[in-house]
Amino acid sequence: LAVYQSLKKHGGYTDDNIILMLADEVACNARNPFKNSIFPTGSSQNTEERRRMVDLYRDDVQVDYSGNDVTVDNFFRVLLGRHGKHTPAYQRLKSLDNNFMSNDNDGDGQNTNVFIYLTGHGGDGFFKFRDLEDFQTADLRGVLEQMTLMKRFRNMLILSDTCQAFTLDPDNVDVDGIMNSNANAGAVKNVYTVASSLKGQNSYAHHGDAAIGHSVIDRYVYYFMEYMGGFGLGRNMGKWGQLEELNVKQAMVNSMPTNRMGATIGWSDKHCERSLDRVPLSDFLVMRQGSTTSKMTGEGDGDDDNGAELLYDMVDFW
Repeated sequence: LAVYQSLKKHGGYTDDNIILMLADEVACNARNPFKNSIFPTGSSQNTEERRRMVDLYRDDVQVDYSGNDVTVDNFFRVLLGRHGKHTPAYQRLKSLDNNFMSNDNDGDGQNTNVFIYLTGHGGDGFFKFRDLEDFQTADLRGVLEQMTLMKRFRNMLILSDTCQAFTLDPDNVDVDGIMNSNANAGAVKNVYTVASSLKGQNSYAHHGDAAIGHSVIDRYVYYFMEYMGGFGLGRNMGKWGQLEELNVKQAMVNSMPTNRMGATIGWSDKHCERSLDRVPLSDFLVMRQGSTTSKMTGEGDGDDDNGAELLYDMVDFW
């Protein structure tokens, strides 16, 4: 939710361009004494103090998939735009689907950047949904290959915050589903990955809240928010006003305090047109209307990003 709120506040995203999946709505959980609230920096029994604290679950949160609707099938359907006949509009990534179907673009959706954020329980080459099912890295790769053939995106950033997160990198799986970092056949192109831990490493929560007896935020997101200037900043304050100048590797990889993370950040720009340190944060964290040009210079810069999209998936946070 910290990422969700930041993108709406600093990146200009609207809920039409975000799919938010919450397997368990923490704010509404019976174990949470502060109903309809999540305080990432700690809570207070004092009502007046709580009103001054940063609350991630405000009135403007739109949850698109919750509870039993948070499934691998629905996750992949959103990516592919293959929804059931009666799927409501708010559960579709409308701008991405409209761009793909647009006659003006001749069905070409490659103006669109897609940001996928995954946090929850995972392991070596898999990510779990509600402790009931999971997808394998090879499954994700297969969906991305279909999206490539369908021209559903131009560039994609997958940020995974889970144990052994880097094993979800789709370019580490060959066509037979075997982990192989040297596999080149059938490469998935222009998919960047950033991960909070490497194979064999765990990803940890940053702190818990004694009032609810549970962890409230993961280390990776906490330190990313800290690097950007902290919680509760006004629009474009801190480093949020530098999204055109900051690059993804600088902000999402190099900024992480490995000694406090308890894990090493994994990243990949394999088979991508630009290196990760040449991709401005604004390519994924800013909602663009119409064609714009990045301020960063150098070969391969100056992509036209027409309506960057966000797919945000938060599973089993509680």
